[in-house]
Amino acid sequence: PVVVPSDKVVVGYWDIRGLAAPLRMVCCYAGVDYVNKTYALKVKEDGGYDASCWFVEDKPGLLEHNPLMNLPYVVDGSTVVTQSNACLSFLARKFGLWGANETEVVRAEQGMAQVFDLRNELARIVYGPKDAYDAGVPVHFEKTVPGHYAKLEAVLKKQGTKYLAKDTPTAPDFHLWEMIDQHELWAKSLGLPSPVEGYPLLKALHAALRADPKLAGYFASPAAALPVNNLMAHFK
Repeated sequence: PVVVPSDKVVVGYWDIRGLAAPLRMVCCYAGVDYVNKTYALKVKEDGGYDASCWFVEDKPGLLEHNPLMNLPYVVDGSTVVTQSNACLSFLARKFGLWGANETEVVRAEQGMAQVFDLRNELARIVYGPKDAYDAGVPVHFEKTVPGHYAKLEAVLKKQGTKYLAKDTPTAPDFHLWEMIDQHELWAKSLGLPSPVEGYPLLKALHAALRADPKLAGYFASPAAALPVNNLMAHFK
């Protein structure tokens, strides 16, 4: 079980990239020695999934510290945070990867919400029924993704910034990187063209974060090599 208070920052999530990848990236970018606590689903004989490692072993104890407890979560000393964007903004503020003024904060908050909208669209399809997945994939890549990418590209162009809030990364950029990367991997697995190819500013953002020396440790770590989605997803 996870001990509270913790000696180090703990990031807890399934043993996939999913919603925890941005949290892990932020910790690595900040040069923090953190604990990457993962939970693995096990396939049961009846075809279902055993998630007792989370729901039985760790969640009950953490619920005593935070009644909203879910995955992902962050434990920092006696502070226990859950909900994906709350975890991301908490770590970003802690490590100086948030807005430095009201304008940048607004940009960061808007960016986080927009990127999460895209993530929810992805999750709805890859974790939905198989027939809905088959029917939804063309619409997702032909309409949904371009719609989100066009908005985010326009933000970068209007602001004249390399990233969503300013010229250096803040919280939403790490989730944006993950969403771009997941869609590149997903499209490639389907034999589709690169979704980001027609958006030069987003493509440059993705390339810049991937090449940032502060993230070299992350991309060389087991966390970066985890599956994108969980066992029941149609795209892993």
